[in-house]
Amino acid sequence: MAKSLLPPNASALEKDLERIIESSTSLPVHIRDLWNPDTCPAELLPWLAWAYSVDSWSDHWGEHTKRRVVKNAYEVHRFKATPFAVQHALDGLGISTNVTEWWEQNGSGTPGTMTVIALLNENLTGEDDGLITAEMLKLVTETVNTAKRGSIHFNVQLGIALDEEFALAAGCSPSYGVFDTGFNEQGVVPDEAEADLGTYNATHRIDCREHDAIFNGVLPEEFEIEGRLAGGSHQLVISDYSLMGVA
Repeated sequence: MAKSLLPPNASALEKDLERIIESSTSLPVHIRDLWNPDTCPAELLPWLAWAYSVDSWSDHWGEHTKRRVVKNAYEVHRFKATPFAVQHALDGLGISTNVTEWWEQNGSGTPGTMTVIALLNENLTGEDDGLITAEMLKLVTETVNTAKRGSIHFNVQLGIALDEEFALAAGCSPSYGVFDTGFNEQGVVPDEAEADLGTYNATHRIDCREHDAIFNGVLPEEFEIEGRLAGGSHQLVISDYSLMGVA
């Protein structure tokens, strides 16, 4: 205790109470972390969503979806009643969206309407019936209703968007080699060993190898040729080995 407000003649009970009060008031309270959607504990996210006035919420959502919805809530309320707010609200659910109002449809749209194309890649309802379900349609419709302006009508079209990531890797190395895969092996019996019982072992192995090679033509130093030669080779080798051990 650095400083005490108690008088010198304070009793032991008063000093003990002072220490208890000091320890209780010095507990760390990370207010800044609690108000941050990225650092707020997962169990407190529903209360943070209430504080951010999130319009749609479900306990079936994953933690990453809950944090994203809370994080997008400010922008949704800031631009509410606009197509941007509708798209941003659905983006918070991880739904790729295309919002087209009637005047953007080359004269084919009905005045006062808009079309919302929602591409799903995750079932947020906790059901195992696939992506496009009645509950998912209900969720998308409710989300659009909370973000759109009241004077516009809309229709929703659901689709599936699966996001995949691919990585490419390549390597090259010049090499020359000669391979001889034919061999016969004989069992080795020690001169002084005696065995009444022999053991045998056999393995069957199949290796599939795929080689890609690109060759550049070799030009002699005595000649000048403007055109260069290049070759390509694709080789697939399947090796089948049988190894037999002899006791």
